[in-house]
Amino acid sequence: MRLYYIFILAVVVALFLFLRTCIDKKVEKVTCKDVVREGEEMLGTWASKSANGYVQFRLKRDGSLEYMQVQFSANDTIKVKGDFSIVSSTSRNINYFPRLYGFRENGDTLLNYYIRSVTPYNSTVSKYDNLILSDNSIYDTVEYKFYRIKQ
Repeated sequence: MRLYYIFILAVVVALFLFLRTCIDKKVEKVTCKDVVREGEEMLGTWASKSANGYVQFRLKRDGSLEYMQVQFSANDTIKVKGDFSIVSSTSRNINYFPRLYGFRENGDTLLNYYIRSVTPYNSTVSKYDNLILSDNSIYDTVEYKFYRIKQ
């Protein structure tokens, strides 16, 4: 009898998670906004601005990527669509971070950075969500800070 209740509970939880995922996809499609949940902190639109230009990219739930780069001095805008993947390091060493790969539709590489940190889900520590990328996995190197754009 106890096994029956455990089975019913598992079915209810699975149904809830399935419905939540379906609703999230519908909301994202209608509003063009990303629904970010725990474990999906990298999803969404990220941007960074410097004196030379502006970079913005959007990581979507389906693995697609929208990338835009604006050069201020040349008034040049590049918009690219593609896909992305996040690859975790195989070793358990904390010195190695997961890696973000972004590819154009023709296979050219757009992004190839280590993810040094990302603001956790429902964080109230700072007012802004940050995504910090780095060329390599060493702490004392150049980092690129991106901020989540709330659409």
